[in-house]
Amino acid sequence: MDKLQNLGHAHAEMITLEQMSRSDWGHRKKKKVITHSVIYTPFGKMLVASFDKGICFMGMYDDNDVCMSELRSRYPNAEFKKQTMPEHQNVRRFLMKDWKDVEPIRLYVRGTDFQIKVWQELLKIPVGKIITYGEIARNIGRPRSARPVGRAVGKNPVVYLIPCHRVICSSGKMGNFMWGTETKLQFLNYESCSGKKMKGYFNWEPTLF
Repeated sequence: MDKLQNLGHAHAEMITLEQMSRSDWGHRKKKKVITHSVIYTPFGKMLVASFDKGICFMGMYDDNDVCMSELRSRYPNAEFKKQTMPEHQNVRRFLMKDWKDVEPIRLYVRGTDFQIKVWQELLKIPVGKIITYGEIARNIGRPRSARPVGRAVGKNPVVYLIPCHRVICSSGKMGNFMWGTETKLQFLNYESCSGKKMKGYFNWEPTLF
C-alpha cells in the first residue's frame, strides 16, 4: 500500500464505492443496524459509521449532536449502535497515512444513480490535484450538468474518503463545502506536495490562497 503516499495516485486505488440497496435503508419494520464510533485524525475528531457491507457515513466532529443528526437524516429507518469496528480503525490508519497496516476500504452509501456516478468519479481525482465541477461533468458524459454535479458533490456522505474537497469552481473560487472552507483548505494542504502535471487536473498550490 506504500504507493498511496506518492503524489498522483487516487483514492480509487484503495477505496471502492457501492450503492446501497433500497432494502438496506428503506424498510421501517426491518431496520438495519449502523455502528458508529469516533476516531481521532490529523483534522480533529470524526464520526465514522458503517453497515456490515462497508462505511456509510463519515463527518467532522465539532458537535456530536449535529453529526449524529446528519447521520440519522441520511438513514432514517436504521438502528444506531455505538461500537468501534475494525473498519473504523482502518479508516483512522488511512487518514494517519499508516500505509503499512491499511486494508482496502469499502464504502456502501445511499445515493441516487447520478450521485453515485459523481462520487465514483471523485475517487479518481489524484492526491494533490484539483479539478472543476465542469470537468467532472464532462468526465461523466454530462457536460452541461456542472450545477447538478455541484449539488451531488455537496451531498457527499463520506468526508475526505470521497474527496469532494479536490473540486473547485471554474472561476478559481473554492466553492461550498459542508464542513467549512477552512477544513477544505486543511485537507488540500495536507495532501499538497510538488509533482508533475497531469492531464485534466491542476496541481494544488496552497501559496495561491
